[in-house]
Amino acid sequence: MNWRMLSDVKNENMGHGEKAEYFSCVATVVYMRKENCLYRACPSGDCNKKVIDQQNGFYRCEKCNREFPNFRYRLLLSANLADFGDNQWVTCFQETAEVLLGRNAEELGQLRETDEAEFDEVFQKANFTTHIFKNRVKLETYNDESRVKVTVMEVLPIDHREYSRRLLSNIQKLTR
Repeated sequence: MNWRMLSDVKNENMGHGEKAEYFSCVATVVYMRKENCLYRACPSGDCNKKVIDQQNGFYRCEKCNREFPNFRYRLLLSANLADFGDNQWVTCFQETAEVLLGRNAEELGQLRETDEAEFDEVFQKANFTTHIFKNRVKLETYNDESRVKVTVMEVLPIDHREYSRRLLSNIQKLTR
């Protein structure tokens, strides 16, 4: 694994090359934007496009050019991660967001519609939890503005024994 600190993303200009770069880090979730984290998506197989509510009980997918009587919830979560050196905004898509929040998108969609307090509680419980994050970093340009975009590819629990071994090994390298 390519272990990095979050400060390395900026200091080493990670993601500025032709190809995306990948790195792993141990970080803590500091904040998650819950406002726009869920959207109603096309229910057909591999299409994740946002659907338009037709106000007649049907939802239209522009990509599939079809109307459906239902939709499925999808997660697109923006989170702020921190380690002792820096913090970084990251994007978590469906699978990684579900791991972080400990709930699937359908459950969260139902909670948002029926129990706002419990919906908020899911996010509160996930705040200040620490994980191993495997990330992809790439410089992206949108509307003539370039920004480094970090996408979480995988969220793993910390194996504290292994993490301690790695830290001790790093300390030993520094003292040689």
